[in-house]
Amino acid sequence: MLRHTLLPSLGILLIAVLPASAQKREIIRLQADVAILQQQLRELQKGFDSDIAVMKDLVEKLFDQSNRMQAILEGLKSNNQQTETAVGSKIDSLETQFSVVNTGIDMVMDRINKLSMQLAETKTQVESLDNPRRAGGSPSPEALYNSAYGDYLKGSYDLAREGFQEYVNNYPQTELSDNALYWIGETFYGVRNFAEAVDAFDRVIQIYPKGDKVAAAILKKGFSYLELENRQAGVKELRWVIQKHPSSEEAKIARNRLKILGVSARASRR
Repeated sequence: MLRHTLLPSLGILLIAVLPASAQKREIIRLQADVAILQQQLRELQKGFDSDIAVMKDLVEKLFDQSNRMQAILEGLKSNNQQTETAVGSKIDSLETQFSVVNTGIDMVMDRINKLSMQLAETKTQVESLDNPRRAGGSPSPEALYNSAYGDYLKGSYDLAREGFQEYVNNYPQTELSDNALYWIGETFYGVRNFAEAVDAFDRVIQIYPKGDKVAAAILKKGFSYLELENRQAGVKELRWVIQKHPSSEEAKIARNRLKILGVSARASRR
Protein backbone atom coordinates (compact mmCIF):
# COMPACT_ATOMS: atom_id res chain seq x y z
CA MET A 1 0.00 0.00 0.00
CA LEU A 2 2.80 2.46 0.90
CA ARG A 3 4.55 1.77 -2.41
CA HIS A 4 1.48 2.69 -4.42
CA THR A 5 0.85 5.72 -2.23
CA LEU A 6 4.31 7.14 -2.98
CA LEU A 7 4.49 6.29 -6.68
CA PRO A 8 2.28 9.13 -8.04
CA SER A 9 4.05 11.78 -5.94
CA LEU A 10 7.48 10.55 -7.02
CA GLY A 11 6.27 10.40 -10.62
CA ILE A 12 5.32 14.08 -10.57
CA LEU A 13 8.78 15.04 -9.28
CA LEU A 14 10.53 12.95 -11.93
CA ILE A 15 8.51 14.45 -14.76
CA ALA A 16 9.85 17.91 -14.00
CA VAL A 17 13.45 16.87 -14.69
CA LEU A 18 12.85 14.59 -17.68
CA PRO A 19 13.26 15.74 -21.31
CA ALA A 20 10.09 16.57 -23.19
CA SER A 21 10.10 13.30 -25.11
CA ALA A 22 10.04 11.35 -21.87
CA GLN A 23 7.48 13.51 -20.10
CA LYS A 24 4.57 11.98 -21.99
CA ARG A 25 5.65 8.48 -21.01
CA GLU A 26 5.92 9.55 -17.38
CA ILE A 27 2.45 11.10 -17.55
CA ILE A 28 1.01 7.82 -18.82
CA ARG A 29 2.85 5.92 -16.07
CA LEU A 30 1.56 8.35 -13.46
CA GLN A 31 -1.99 7.82 -14.73
CA ALA A 32 -1.48 4.08 -14.30
CA ASP A 33 -0.30 4.62 -10.71
CA VAL A 34 -3.35 6.72 -9.92
CA ALA A 35 -5.56 4.02 -11.47
CA ILE A 36 -3.94 1.45 -9.15
CA LEU A 37 -4.66 3.63 -6.12
CA GLN A 38 -8.24 4.11 -7.29
CA GLN A 39 -8.61 0.33 -7.55
CA GLN A 40 -7.30 -0.02 -4.02
CA LEU A 41 -9.88 2.52 -2.90
CA ARG A 42 -12.66 0.54 -4.58
CA GLU A 43 -11.47 -2.66 -2.88
CA LEU A 44 -11.29 -0.87 0.48
CA GLN A 45 -14.78 0.53 -0.03
CA LYS A 46 -16.09 -2.93 -0.87
CA GLY A 47 -14.47 -4.44 2.22
CA PHE A 48 -15.66 -1.54 4.34
CA ASP A 49 -19.27 -1.94 3.17
CA SER A 50 -19.12 -5.66 3.92
CA ASP A 51 -17.67 -5.07 7.39
CA ILE A 52 -20.24 -2.40 8.15
CA ALA A 53 -23.08 -4.76 7.20
CA VAL A 54 -21.73 -7.53 9.44
CA MET A 55 -21.01 -5.16 12.31
CA LYS A 56 -24.39 -3.49 12.02
CA ASP A 57 -26.08 -6.87 12.36
CA LEU A 58 -23.85 -7.72 15.32
CA VAL A 59 -24.54 -4.42 17.05
CA GLU A 60 -28.29 -4.90 16.62
CA LYS A 61 -28.06 -8.37 18.13
CA LEU A 62 -25.93 -7.11 21.00
CA PHE A 63 -28.33 -4.28 21.76
CA ASP A 64 -31.26 -6.69 21.58
CA GLN A 65 -29.54 -9.06 23.98
CA SER A 66 -28.70 -6.15 26.25
CA ASN A 67 -32.31 -5.02 26.33
CA ARG A 68 -33.56 -8.51 27.13
CA MET A 69 -31.06 -8.84 29.96
CA GLN A 70 -32.08 -5.46 31.33
CA ALA A 71 -35.74 -6.50 31.25
CA ILE A 72 -34.95 -9.74 33.07
CA LEU A 73 -32.89 -7.84 35.61
CA GLU A 74 -35.69 -5.43 36.35
CA GLY A 75 -38.19 -8.28 36.57
CA LEU A 76 -36.09 -10.15 39.08
CA LYS A 77 -35.71 -7.07 41.23
CA SER A 78 -39.48 -6.74 41.48
CA ASN A 79 -40.25 -10.44 41.93
CA ASN A 80 -41.16 -10.85 45.60
CA GLN A 81 -41.63 -14.62 45.29
CA GLN A 82 -37.88 -15.37 45.25
CA THR A 83 -35.63 -15.15 48.22
CA GLU A 84 -33.36 -12.17 48.57
CA THR A 85 -30.28 -14.39 48.31
CA ALA A 86 -31.42 -16.08 45.08
CA VAL A 87 -32.38 -12.76 43.54
CA GLY A 88 -29.06 -11.22 44.47
CA SER A 89 -27.12 -14.11 42.94
CA LYS A 90 -29.14 -13.93 39.72
CA ILE A 91 -28.74 -10.19 39.56
CA ASP A 92 -24.96 -10.47 39.92
CA SER A 93 -24.83 -13.02 37.08
CA LEU A 94 -26.98 -10.92 34.76
CA GLU A 95 -25.04 -7.75 35.54
CA THR A 96 -21.83 -9.54 34.56
CA GLN A 97 -23.36 -10.62 31.24
CA PHE A 98 -24.69 -7.13 30.70
CA SER A 99 -21.18 -5.70 31.17
CA VAL A 100 -19.78 -8.18 28.63
CA VAL A 101 -22.41 -7.17 26.09
CA ASN A 102 -21.61 -3.48 26.55
CA THR A 103 -17.90 -4.19 26.13
CA GLY A 104 -18.63 -6.04 22.87
CA ILE A 105 -20.65 -3.10 21.61
CA ASP A 106 -17.82 -0.69 22.42
CA MET A 107 -15.33 -2.87 20.53
CA VAL A 108 -17.56 -3.06 17.47
CA MET A 109 -18.15 0.69 17.41
CA ASP A 110 -14.41 1.34 17.77
CA ARG A 111 -13.74 -0.94 14.77
CA ILE A 112 -16.35 0.91 12.70
CA ASN A 113 -14.83 4.29 13.59
CA LYS A 114 -11.34 3.14 12.60
CA LEU A 115 -12.57 1.80 9.26
CA SER A 116 -14.42 5.06 8.59
CA MET A 117 -11.28 7.09 9.24
CA GLN A 118 -9.16 4.83 7.00
CA LEU A 119 -11.67 5.09 4.17
CA ALA A 120 -11.90 8.87 4.48
CA GLU A 121 -8.10 9.25 4.43
CA THR A 122 -7.77 7.05 1.33
CA LYS A 123 -10.52 8.95 -0.51
CA THR A 124 -8.80 12.25 0.27
CA GLN A 125 -5.49 10.91 -1.02
CA VAL A 126 -7.01 9.67 -4.28
CA GLU A 127 -8.84 12.95 -4.89
CA SER A 128 -5.64 14.91 -4.26
CA LEU A 129 -3.56 12.80 -6.66
CA ASP A 130 -6.25 12.37 -9.29
CA ASN A 131 -7.10 16.07 -9.50
CA PRO A 132 -4.47 18.28 -7.88
CA ARG A 133 -6.12 21.50 -9.00
CA ARG A 134 -9.05 20.69 -6.69
CA ALA A 135 -6.78 20.13 -3.71
CA GLY A 136 -5.72 23.77 -3.55
CA GLY A 137 -2.46 25.48 -4.37
CA SER A 138 -0.84 25.80 -7.77
CA PRO A 139 -0.25 22.44 -9.51
CA SER A 140 2.75 21.99 -11.76
CA PRO A 141 2.15 22.09 -15.55
CA GLU A 142 2.64 18.33 -15.78
CA ALA A 143 0.28 17.63 -12.88
CA LEU A 144 -2.37 19.92 -14.34
CA TYR A 145 -2.13 18.29 -17.77
CA ASN A 146 -2.14 14.81 -16.27
CA SER A 147 -5.21 15.60 -14.20
CA ALA A 148 -7.14 16.96 -17.19
CA TYR A 149 -6.17 13.98 -19.32
CA GLY A 150 -7.28 11.63 -16.57
CA ASP A 151 -10.68 13.36 -16.53
CA TYR A 152 -10.90 12.95 -20.30
CA LEU A 153 -10.18 9.21 -20.08
CA LYS A 154 -12.96 8.88 -17.50
CA GLY A 155 -15.41 10.65 -19.81
CA SER A 156 -15.63 13.77 -17.62
CA TYR A 157 -15.42 16.01 -20.66
CA ASP A 158 -16.51 19.28 -19.04
CA LEU A 159 -14.00 18.90 -16.22
CA ALA A 160 -11.28 17.81 -18.65
CA ARG A 161 -11.95 20.83 -20.87
CA GLU A 162 -11.66 23.12 -17.86
CA GLY A 163 -8.30 21.61 -16.98
CA PHE A 164 -6.91 21.72 -20.52
CA GLN A 165 -8.08 25.31 -20.95
CA GLU A 166 -6.38 26.25 -17.69
CA TYR A 167 -3.21 24.62 -19.00
CA VAL A 168 -3.35 26.51 -22.32
CA ASN A 169 -4.03 29.80 -20.55
CA ASN A 170 -1.16 29.42 -18.08
CA TYR A 171 1.35 27.48 -20.19
CA PRO A 172 0.80 28.41 -23.87
CA GLN A 173 4.32 27.60 -25.09
CA THR A 174 5.25 24.22 -23.63
CA GLU A 175 5.74 20.84 -25.27
CA LEU A 176 2.18 19.92 -24.33
CA SER A 177 0.39 23.18 -25.14
CA ASP A 178 -0.76 22.00 -28.58
CA ASN A 179 -1.81 18.68 -27.08
CA ALA A 180 -3.93 20.42 -24.47
CA LEU A 181 -5.66 22.53 -27.12
CA TYR A 182 -6.21 19.44 -29.26
CA TRP A 183 -7.86 17.61 -26.37
CA ILE A 184 -10.15 20.56 -25.83
CA GLY A 185 -11.39 19.85 -29.35
CA GLU A 186 -11.81 16.18 -28.48
CA THR A 187 -13.92 17.06 -25.42
CA PHE A 188 -16.29 19.00 -27.66
CA TYR A 189 -16.27 16.15 -30.18
CA GLY A 190 -17.05 13.68 -27.40
CA VAL A 191 -20.28 15.52 -26.51
CA ARG A 192 -21.15 16.05 -30.21
CA ASN A 193 -20.60 19.79 -30.09
CA PHE A 194 -18.99 19.67 -33.52
CA ALA A 195 -19.05 23.41 -34.21
CA GLU A 196 -16.92 24.12 -31.13
CA ALA A 197 -14.74 21.13 -32.01
CA VAL A 198 -14.01 22.63 -35.44
CA ASP A 199 -12.94 25.88 -33.81
CA ALA A 200 -10.66 24.14 -31.29
CA PHE A 201 -9.01 21.92 -33.92
CA ASP A 202 -8.52 24.93 -36.20
CA ARG A 203 -6.76 26.81 -33.39
CA VAL A 204 -4.34 23.90 -33.01
CA ILE A 205 -3.49 24.20 -36.71
CA GLN A 206 -3.17 27.98 -36.65
CA ILE A 207 -1.39 28.50 -33.33
CA TYR A 208 0.89 25.44 -33.38
CA PRO A 209 1.56 24.77 -37.09
CA LYS A 210 4.73 22.80 -36.28
CA GLY A 211 3.27 20.83 -33.40
CA ASP A 212 2.82 17.07 -33.40
CA LYS A 213 -0.96 17.34 -33.18
CA VAL A 214 -1.52 19.16 -36.48
CA ALA A 215 -2.28 16.06 -38.54
CA ALA A 216 -4.73 14.76 -35.93
CA ALA A 217 -6.36 18.19 -35.68
CA ILE A 218 -6.89 18.42 -39.45
CA LEU A 219 -8.36 14.92 -39.53
CA LYS A 220 -10.78 15.53 -36.65
CA LYS A 221 -11.70 18.92 -38.08
CA GLY A 222 -12.71 17.10 -41.26
CA PHE A 223 -14.70 14.53 -39.28
CA SER A 224 -16.43 17.35 -37.39
CA TYR A 225 -17.47 19.02 -40.63
CA LEU A 226 -18.87 15.72 -41.88
CA GLU A 227 -20.87 15.35 -38.67
CA LEU A 228 -22.20 18.84 -39.29
CA GLU A 229 -23.26 17.58 -42.75
CA ASN A 230 -20.84 19.97 -44.43
CA ARG A 231 -19.55 17.37 -46.87
CA GLN A 232 -17.54 19.79 -49.00
CA ALA A 233 -15.58 21.22 -46.06
CA GLY A 234 -15.09 17.76 -44.57
CA VAL A 235 -13.70 16.28 -47.78
CA LYS A 236 -11.43 19.29 -48.18
CA GLU A 237 -9.88 18.73 -44.73
CA LEU A 238 -9.43 14.99 -45.29
CA ARG A 239 -7.68 15.64 -48.60
CA TRP A 240 -5.55 18.29 -46.93
CA VAL A 241 -4.24 15.92 -44.24
CA ILE A 242 -3.29 13.46 -47.00
CA GLN A 243 -1.40 16.17 -48.86
CA LYS A 244 0.23 17.70 -45.79
CA HIS A 245 1.09 14.45 -43.97
CA PRO A 246 0.98 11.68 -46.59
CA SER A 247 2.81 9.05 -44.53
CA SER A 248 0.92 9.61 -41.28
CA GLU A 249 -1.63 7.34 -39.68
CA GLU A 250 -4.09 10.22 -39.99
CA ALA A 251 -3.61 10.22 -43.77
CA LYS A 252 -4.40 6.49 -43.87
CA ILE A 253 -7.58 7.06 -41.89
CA ALA A 254 -8.53 9.97 -44.16
CA ARG A 255 -8.09 7.82 -47.29
CA ASN A 256 -10.34 5.13 -45.85
CA ARG A 257 -13.01 7.68 -44.93
CA LEU A 258 -12.91 9.25 -48.39
CA LYS A 259 -13.25 5.80 -49.92
CA ILE A 260 -16.36 5.20 -47.83
CA LEU A 261 -17.70 8.56 -48.98
CA GLY A 262 -17.06 7.53 -52.57
CA VAL A 263 -14.83 10.47 -53.44
CA SER A 264 -11.28 10.73 -54.69
CA ALA A 265 -8.44 11.08 -52.23
CA ARG A 266 -6.61 13.40 -54.58
CA ALA A 267 -5.54 16.44 -52.60
CA SER A 268 -6.97 19.74 -53.68
CA ARG A 269 -5.09 23.04 -53.59
CA ARG A 270 -5.47 25.00 -50.43
